[in-house]
Amino acid sequence: MSELEPSPLSVGILEWLVDTPLESIAGIYVEHLSGHGYAPRTMQSYVAGIAHFSHWLAGKHIELANIDETVISYFLDRHLPRCRCPQYSQCSTTSNSAALGRLLEYLRVCGKVAAPPRKPHALIDWELADFEHYLRKVRGVGTTTCYYRLNCLRAFLSEQFGIGPVLVSRIDPEDIEGFVTRYTNGWTAGSRSTVCVSLRSYLRFKALQGEPTDRLSAAIPKIATARLVGLPHTVSAEEIEQLFAAFDRNSTVGRRDFAIAHFLVDLGLRAGEVPRLTLEDINWRQGTIAVHGKGRRVDLLPLPTALGRAITLYLRYGRPSTTSRVLFMRHRAPLDAPITAAIVRKVICSAARRCGIAVLTHGPHRLRHAAAHRLLKNGATLKTVADFLRHRSLDTTKIYTKIDLRSLAEVALPWPGSRA
Repeated sequence: MSELEPSPLSVGILEWLVDTPLESIAGIYVEHLSGHGYAPRTMQSYVAGIAHFSHWLAGKHIELANIDETVISYFLDRHLPRCRCPQYSQCSTTSNSAALGRLLEYLRVCGKVAAPPRKPHALIDWELADFEHYLRKVRGVGTTTCYYRLNCLRAFLSEQFGIGPVLVSRIDPEDIEGFVTRYTNGWTAGSRSTVCVSLRSYLRFKALQGEPTDRLSAAIPKIATARLVGLPHTVSAEEIEQLFAAFDRNSTVGRRDFAIAHFLVDLGLRAGEVPRLTLEDINWRQGTIAVHGKGRRVDLLPLPTALGRAITLYLRYGRPSTTSRVLFMRHRAPLDAPITAAIVRKVICSAARRCGIAVLTHGPHRLRHAAAHRLLKNGATLKTVADFLRHRSLDTTKIYTKIDLRSLAEVALPWPGSRA
């Protein structure tokens, strides 16, 4: 820390920490925050928060080993609103919540406080853990799909069994019909269909364990969804140039986001595939990159020159110093954590708003459509597009026949009025 920057452990804070439960770990906590890239001002706020918390702990005679979520919640919800502590108190609920959450995480990693107790609905948690293992290890389901299926199943099992044991034999067909009706009320047909697929997947899992599930599976509604009825929304070449121009390549974050945008535009990657890229996935000598897609598939794609330049710019002048081998890292504390699919979506949506491309403000998937459109426009076959986008089935690629105007013109019949 620079000598010009005030230390988070100021004289007033040190006075507050004397003879309190957190006195012995305050300095180490500051080093922990600094090591994870927190700004000096944020560290000051966090340390002031834990000093206030530690002062309160001493008054309540609560020892370090007894700190847990319940104690922190009591401090945030009951003490802060009516706090009458002296001048050094930090009373911002938002700042205190973040500081104490990070503190509890650190204390547990160090073994100074016990691990969190099992939740009351632990029986459902065990069932979900078994189902997640089945999805990931047996079915090869991706992280995003697994997340949505577990969320849906948790809602269903909680409604059926509460905190009791999960017994499929107690589920009636009417229970499934009623749950789907209530849970998906007001949803689109596609979203309702996803819930039905999740339930069907769970019942298939239970059938493998010897449970009779035929009657229950038959009760899952079949949602009518019309495939290939719409046109894939695409982005023009001019709009893509505007998108690239919206990133500030003179800043570290801008260099990272510019490289992310190139991955989506040049290779048509999904938002969830970008965070899984590692430094080892790039083969500079052969000019290829390995992409970890759905179902634990790994596909080798060519590394375009423009994308290679964007990656090089980021690696040399933008990527934080870290031991992680993940390609794209966070640029806000904690700095040693990789980006997420949500960050990828935010990168594109924010850039789209800056340059006024309305079609991209809902997410980056339309850049994938644009990649397919670009290939078809340059004369690629539908099979080539399917291979490039890594579709498992050619049926998924059929929607792009609607924008393949060159092929459609070859098979179109003359307009009857033209003969008159």
